[in-house]
Amino acid sequence: MSDLGLHGETRVAIAGDWHTSGYWAKTALSLVRRHAPDVRTLLHLGDFNLTTNKPWTAFRDTVGKAMTENGIERILVTPGNHDHWGQLSQRFSVYPDAPYPLPKTETIEFLPRGHRFSIGGRTFLSFGGAASPDQESRIQGVNWWPEEEPTEADVAGALMGGRVDVMLTHEAVDGGSRAVDQIIARPNRQLFSACGLAASRRSRALVTNLWRELAPPLLFHGHMHVRSEHRVANGQAVYSLAANNSAGNVGILDLVTLEWTWLD
Repeated sequence: MSDLGLHGETRVAIAGDWHTSGYWAKTALSLVRRHAPDVRTLLHLGDFNLTTNKPWTAFRDTVGKAMTENGIERILVTPGNHDHWGQLSQRFSVYPDAPYPLPKTETIEFLPRGHRFSIGGRTFLSFGGAASPDQESRIQGVNWWPEEEPTEADVAGALMGGRVDVMLTHEAVDGGSRAVDQIIARPNRQLFSACGLAASRRSRALVTNLWRELAPPLLFHGHMHVRSEHRVANGQAVYSLAANNSAGNVGILDLVTLEWTWLD
C-alpha cells in the first residue's frame, strides 16, 4: 500500500462528477478553500472526462489554475465510465500499481482500479469504472470503452489486500441509499438500452459484492448524479455525490474521526 499523504494532512476533500465543466471545477475548489483552507488533497470520484481533445486541454488548464489559486496541491481521480479507458488501461497495463500523472501536469493523477493507498493514517481503496447504460448510442474507442466495466478478476485482486477505512468508487452499490436505489429501479428507457442496463446491473453487482466483502466503514461514489447518504444496518455509511452544477458535489472528510461534512 502506497503512502500518498502530505505532511500534516488531517482532512481531504472528496468531489463527484465534473464532466469537463471548468466553471464547476473552479466553484468546487473555491468552496473547499472557503470552508477548509487547510485541505491540500481532493479525491475525485470520476467522470473527470479525461479525453485527448481541445475542450479537455482547456479544462485541464482551468483546473490546474484553480488548484493553484485555492491551495489544492493534487487531485487523485478514481476513474469514471466517461474517462478515457483506452488511454488509462494502456498505462495501467504497464504500471499496474502506480497512479497515472497526467502529461503537462503532475498535480492530477488517475488511480488504477483496485489501488490501495493511505493518507493521514487512513487506508483507502480506489475501484474505478462503471458500465455506461447508454453505451449502444456511443462510439467504441471514442466515448465508450469496454475496459470501463470492472471484471470478476478486478474484484478478486481488490479483495486480496483486506479491509480498508474508505472505499472510493464511481459505480454505485445496490442497497447503498434510498435515493440511488429509486433511480436504479426506474431507469430512463428512452436513453438506456436493455443491453446497457444489463451491463450496468452486472457492473454494479460486482462493486456491491466487493463493498460487502470488505465492509469498509465509509464508501463514496459518483455516477448517479444525486446527493444521498445512508447508514446501513452494520453501521457502514454510504455517500452518493451529485454531479457538477448541483448541491452535494463536494465535501470534507476528517481523517481523524472519519466525519463527513457536505460543503454545498
